[in-house]
Amino acid sequence: MKQTRPNRMPEPRPRTTRRRRGFTTPAVAIALLVVMCGLAMILDRLWLDTADLELTTAAEAAALVAAGELASDGLLKPNADAEVRFDMARTSAGFIAGQNLVAGSPVVLDTAPRGDIRLGRLVHDDHSGKVRFEETADHPTTAVVTAKRTRHTNNPVALFVAGATGQPFGDVVSRVEATVDNRVCGVRPQNGTPVPALPLAIWTKDPAGRRADTWEIQIEARKGPDQFGYDPIGRRVYSGNDGIPEIVLRSQAPKTVATNTNVLVVDVGTGLKDQALSQQFASGWSAEDLSVLGGEMRLTPDAPTPLRASAELRHADREALETLIGEPRICLLYSSATPSGGGRLLQATCVRMVAIRVLAVRDQADGSCEIVAQPCVLKTKTAILDVPSPYSTDSVVPVSPYSASAATTGNTPATANGTTPVNGTSTTPPNHGNPYIYKLHLTH
Repeated sequence: MKQTRPNRMPEPRPRTTRRRRGFTTPAVAIALLVVMCGLAMILDRLWLDTADLELTTAAEAAALVAAGELASDGLLKPNADAEVRFDMARTSAGFIAGQNLVAGSPVVLDTAPRGDIRLGRLVHDDHSGKVRFEETADHPTTAVVTAKRTRHTNNPVALFVAGATGQPFGDVVSRVEATVDNRVCGVRPQNGTPVPALPLAIWTKDPAGRRADTWEIQIEARKGPDQFGYDPIGRRVYSGNDGIPEIVLRSQAPKTVATNTNVLVVDVGTGLKDQALSQQFASGWSAEDLSVLGGEMRLTPDAPTPLRASAELRHADREALETLIGEPRICLLYSSATPSGGGRLLQATCVRMVAIRVLAVRDQADGSCEIVAQPCVLKTKTAILDVPSPYSTDSVVPVSPYSASAATTGNTPATANGTTPVNGTSTTPPNHGNPYIYKLHLTH
């Protein structure tokens, strides 16, 4: 039987199309140009945001150092010229700002009195209910720093791709406000930072009036010697007077009965154990140390705090103090110390917080120790303020603690700017805050 082969359909020929060249190239070029412009704008925006952050950081550092200089050791010198503090505030702010780079260039501030650093106070407006900055030379407590990188000041921030965006430069401005406040009621460690304090308490006053080696007589009545000084620029102690009196603190000799001591080592969460005490002398009061007191130390004459204490100062403690010579530290004042629990331990009634600078540490032949210290002004973020809301500094007056004592001793007190008031009456407002400890913080 003859087989027939099935008929095959002819395979369709592939359809050919003519390629039209040259039509997609402009579209791709335009798309690339748009993408590049977008990237350029993003890069420039990020660059300006980074410059703004760097400028704000520089302005914050400058404002903090300027405000800190408004509360300096010059306040402890009755005849100090306030203008020196103001000039130092502006100069220090300009120097610190210059240590910071913005877009690769140092920050430059106008340090003239009417320049980028303004001094004044925070004033509460009763009508609006808001707090505003008021520039004044009358006991300023606030520094406002305005840092600028603008075309108006001839130092704008150069951008990356000026050809794509048409903007070769960008402007950034940062305004920062920092304040010092001495309405301090206590201290608290902050963000892992310990309180810059020593576990020491100084005798504030002899109730019998027989001894003169107390804080009240040697420091606040200015009866102490003035044989040392401190250079804040060179950060060194030198022999010679600086206008601030000193007090000699004497510890108890081992295995003896204390007769002439005027300083105690207090138990601030250490149990008076050697290793813990040495660490505290070196580093200050940590959050763990103050946990036994609720995480903070609040202390006023109306609310004293009893603490265990010892009149002996161990060798390791003295070594730690020697490493802190010249550094400001908080310490306590005690009004009385009574035997506690047998042995050589005492219970000290602590009534105030002050700030001291250790100038010398001297070992004695009997194993006791002498510490030469002077008061100082200490600024810290760990201070706790007892202030009403809304926050203002209307009543904050950073004046010398010697104004009142000078009036009571019959001397003519000096005003804050170093001038003598007419008819012997002081024009300095009363100061109800701590003359030695200030809270330093950013307020805007």
